[in-house]
Amino acid sequence: MPIGSYFKHNFTNSMVNKILFFLVLILTNFYAAFAQLEKDIPALFQELENQPGGIIGVFKKGEIDFFKAYGLANLDYDIPITSKTVFDVGSVSKQFTAACVFLLEQQGKLSIDDPIQKYLPEMPIFRNETVTIRNLLNHTSGLRDYVEINAYAGVPFENIFTEEMGLDIMTRQQDRNFPPGQQFMYNNGGYLLLAIIIRRVTGESIGKFAQKHLFEPLGMKSSFILENPNRIVRNSATGYVAIGDNMYEKKHFYNIALGGDGQLYTSLEDLRLWNNNFYTKEIGGQALYDRQHQKGVLNNGESIEYAGGLFVQEYKGYEVVQHTGSWGGFISVFYRFPSLGKTLVVLANSPSFLNGSQLFGLIDLMIPNEKQKQKTEEASHPDISVQLSARQLQKYTGLFSVKEQPHLQLRSTLLNDTLSITQLWDEVSFQLVPTSKNTFFRKGFPIIRFVFNEETGAPIVHERIAVWHTEKVDQHQTKPDLSDYVGEYYSEEVGVRYTINIENKQLVVFRNKKKIKTLVPVTNDVFGNHVQGYQFVRNKGKISGFLIQDRRIRNLQFTKINR
Repeated sequence: MPIGSYFKHNFTNSMVNKILFFLVLILTNFYAAFAQLEKDIPALFQELENQPGGIIGVFKKGEIDFFKAYGLANLDYDIPITSKTVFDVGSVSKQFTAACVFLLEQQGKLSIDDPIQKYLPEMPIFRNETVTIRNLLNHTSGLRDYVEINAYAGVPFENIFTEEMGLDIMTRQQDRNFPPGQQFMYNNGGYLLLAIIIRRVTGESIGKFAQKHLFEPLGMKSSFILENPNRIVRNSATGYVAIGDNMYEKKHFYNIALGGDGQLYTSLEDLRLWNNNFYTKEIGGQALYDRQHQKGVLNNGESIEYAGGLFVQEYKGYEVVQHTGSWGGFISVFYRFPSLGKTLVVLANSPSFLNGSQLFGLIDLMIPNEKQKQKTEEASHPDISVQLSARQLQKYTGLFSVKEQPHLQLRSTLLNDTLSITQLWDEVSFQLVPTSKNTFFRKGFPIIRFVFNEETGAPIVHERIAVWHTEKVDQHQTKPDLSDYVGEYYSEEVGVRYTINIENKQLVVFRNKKKIKTLVPVTNDVFGNHVQGYQFVRNKGKISGFLIQDRRIRNLQFTKINR
């Protein structure tokens, strides 16, 4: 039947007019939204010529709402970035690893509550504590990060690195950072182990499993996990880092021959297809969706923001499901707002393409104008400032040390009736914006939150990769006898020897006769260098070794060998 006849026989003129009106309204709103993005997004970015760049895509459920490409995928051959350009997306890969594990669970081949030793019998067990696959998925295992250990060993990132080498580092660990389930700490090593579990359960690599069960069914033709350093990557962007004014050098690690924590190569178009599966649930059904969005829970019952390869958070009153990636010369962003049906994807082949203010500027363009929101919602928005008096803020001032990393100290002061935080390890200062009488966020970075204890004044800092607990400390600066710390130290876990000497009245750390750190005194027997700390240990008053603390390592032991 012709369309006109169908309408004639089944609808009144009034109904037809209403349908046409709504179709016009929908199209008008769509083009208005597109036109607004077309106007606003370029304002955040400069046009790039003869430089690496990136691509920005906004999806409305399964379709591209907006995209714009900047710069070159390859500087040698002047190849522009397009929607089909393939990027190394770093840790955005983790949601695909988690999806593979959950599909295996659906197939009855494993349970996420299985102890990892069921599949990895060579992994050490500390104090009869059980690490489960679930712990690996939500970064609560307490295991050390193999990437960090490799860095302490001084292994260049440019070296060939295999799955076997990563497993060797993980099995060589002498202790864990904390008991499993006690804390959240982002850990690449956990996702490496998940990839090895997939191989041992299925008999095939994570790359082949993902290809068969995710990429091919979804039509993601440009996507794969790099497991062969010699593989030709068609339409691939080259990673770059800036080394001067309009000057770049290649920083692209094709040498990492493993999967799980990264190594996914994909395109904007393929990520659109992946994003669509969160709505169609074609692969894995509702069960996969639920698993990937189920937040981890600590032993004390506290919920964390990491789920199955994805962070599940809140931004301006909206749930946001996200992950970012940074590796070599690449950065990637995947931010999805389920209630809005909108997703932001940014893929870039130079870290200089995107900074924090640009990212949140993009995110703010995706969500409704604050004036359109209900007043009952506005109180939950992190950018709605609560007015607090100087007297109320004064109790949150002072010097604070991070309990997990005593070399990290924060100074909180009042500046024009506003709390100002200075990170003493790098002298970076920023203001805090209150959202309640004791809760603040870092201005310009709403995902970084400070929750102050109203009695002690000490804040808990909710960062992206971990949660830091602090305590108020004495303002006194120590003047240690540096000669106490001079000597040679060895770590069995890392398999490397460090030498500490005095140069220009400072402690200097050497590895293989190469200077790697200058240590700055923080408190008694504690020295710091940016995010890394050396906590010296005494036995009968004499230095017997030190423990390294950093963002992903706790109590990495070095023993003094020439006492």
